[in-house]
Amino acid sequence: MSEPRPPIRLMFVDDESRILRSLALQFRRDYEVITQNDPQLALETLRNERIDILVSDQRMPGMNGAELLARARTLQPASVRILLTGYSDLDAAVQALNDGEIFRYLTKPWNPQEMAQTIAQAAEQSRLQRAAPPANDASASDAPTRNVGILLLDSDPVIEARVLELCALGGHHLYRASRLDEAVALLNREHVDILISDLRLGERALSPLLKSLAQARPQALTIVTTPYQDTQALLTLINQARIFRYVLKPVSVKLFERALHAAVTQSRHWQLQPHIAVPRTPEAPRDEQERATVNGLVGMLGRLRERFASRL
Repeated sequence: MSEPRPPIRLMFVDDESRILRSLALQFRRDYEVITQNDPQLALETLRNERIDILVSDQRMPGMNGAELLARARTLQPASVRILLTGYSDLDAAVQALNDGEIFRYLTKPWNPQEMAQTIAQAAEQSRLQRAAPPANDASASDAPTRNVGILLLDSDPVIEARVLELCALGGHHLYRASRLDEAVALLNREHVDILISDLRLGERALSPLLKSLAQARPQALTIVTTPYQDTQALLTLINQARIFRYVLKPVSVKLFERALHAAVTQSRHWQLQPHIAVPRTPEAPRDEQERATVNGLVGMLGRLRERFASRL
């Protein structure tokens, strides 16, 4: 008889006691709930106790939520981190994604049903991440890995130069596309581990492709490079496309290189653990027309993959 699974430990951090009481009341029946109204106390808890899911407010005295989530990632990498905020703050969203690797970006006031669904998905991701060996596990270190495949959908010369340099030094495969149909074909024909993409390719918006990729290719990591400073667009990409990093143009070479190296490291880690499911569970687009477009691209990716496999 199998051992019962330990309860999921869920910590909420918010400087408003009213918010904490409301969240604890909603989730205490199904999870082991911890609440903290001080980010420093939350860090102390993270140093001493296992936390499976961390949900943090953004604007708090002494430390913002994005910084807390980034430090939580260092203290407990297997924790699932969620930012909950009532403010539209692009810098906070970028920091929470790039440094905290957040699972979701949620807004106040929240919908209780949607919040419950998000926490349930986070709990499933936590279970899978806890079951996976750590990235430096010696048992997997000698396993063979293939070169990383990188698909570039951006003509920015600074970005292209950095990607070319990385591929030359690391022996990675670089693919390029200038049209959406070329990108879809490459995604089906080649092993693409990392997608580096602007939000437009010619006249075509690429958000639907990024959202379909999160569903059809869970192990593909997306780095978005864009000049558009749109908090709502980033929120949607975090939740519906599960993007890995977001780099604003004109790019900081240092930040872009850091994003690239992080993506390569994560891709190699997943190569060493092919038996571990990669939980992405992106939200479905809320707009009906966009949802149909994304579903069509998901189907196209699957059909082309099957056609290619049948010729092997």
